[in-house]
Amino acid sequence: MFVLRLKSFNRLEQELRVAKRLDSFVGRRKPSADTIGRVFSGFDCAGLRRTMMQINRGAWRRKAIHGRNGESYRVVAVDGHELWASRSRCCQQCSVREVTVGKGKKKRKVKEYYHRVVVAQWVGVNPPAILDIELIKAGEGEVVAARRLLERVFINYSRLVDVITADALYLEAPFINTVLDAGKHFVIVMKQEKRDLYQDADRLRSLFKPRIIAEGSKTIQIRDIPELTTFGTLGRIVRVVWAEEEAVKHKVIGGKLTDVQERETWIWVTDLPANLVSASRVRQWGHDRWNLENRGFNELVNLWNMDHCFIHNATAIEALLLTLSLAFLLTYLFYERNLKPAARLFMTRLAMASRLLQDLVPLAGSNIWPSLQRSG
Repeated sequence: MFVLRLKSFNRLEQELRVAKRLDSFVGRRKPSADTIGRVFSGFDCAGLRRTMMQINRGAWRRKAIHGRNGESYRVVAVDGHELWASRSRCCQQCSVREVTVGKGKKKRKVKEYYHRVVVAQWVGVNPPAILDIELIKAGEGEVVAARRLLERVFINYSRLVDVITADALYLEAPFINTVLDAGKHFVIVMKQEKRDLYQDADRLRSLFKPRIIAEGSKTIQIRDIPELTTFGTLGRIVRVVWAEEEAVKHKVIGGKLTDVQERETWIWVTDLPANLVSASRVRQWGHDRWNLENRGFNELVNLWNMDHCFIHNATAIEALLLTLSLAFLLTYLFYERNLKPAARLFMTRLAMASRLLQDLVPLAGSNIWPSLQRSG
């Protein structure tokens, strides 16, 4: 279903109902959409995670997944994502919030039930493989679920993870200590201006000469502020990288092409010392976190139907997300590492899904696997 981008159990059932279609995979007795959902509700998610771990580790070992040239650190981004929301259906694992609907005298508050997930994904690599996912339980914070996720990732992937990058929500001592206790490093965005650490870095940055970097139309000023001790709850010395970015962008305003200058300020906190990792590398890893949004959630939601409610059951949701992650990785590996450049020239990965479905139909139920040769 995921590999062929069929997007729902009902769409899969319609394909299965076509005479002799996909018989070589599922046999002549075709399951209904309800049966598929019921089976997923009893799935062993631990088994799916073992399969994902074996494929990810095998792909790294065979260099099918690789980072930038000269990159020795493996960076993993962690972030949360809301799957869907409903005002009528719920389960024991649903989070609950109140939302206002209607206008004027008809305005009222209703309960909304929703599910969220935390994802760990390699960034700065190709293909951008997902390591693991963790459902956020009812009444639980995103960071708590992320700590549980990372504890499992550190066990399963050990030496394949060096640095964790995350947004400002994760800049808290318990999460950072989970990373440091595992012998890993962190690069986390800082936004809260009321923090003592933010205020100290803001006062001290004028004492450090900025390093100026030009990237096309963008000019970056990076200040490296080491050995700050005002992260009181952490109780460790940290380093702050302060980057001010200016870029000229062409925009159409009032029907005319106009050059607009945009300014952004980015601040990252890390434990990595300057003699090991430069400030520009810390900045790059901090921005790599957006790979999880762009090459992860954005693609999975818009092209793989990740936010569709296939079945409202916590075990099934987790199993489906793990299955989706496997399909995402395997098709990406097949496209990037198996197809010749000439085959990829006029074929996108989305078009490849349609081609795979077309290739399955002419089989007309024949067995695609070689017959077993039994001895004696």
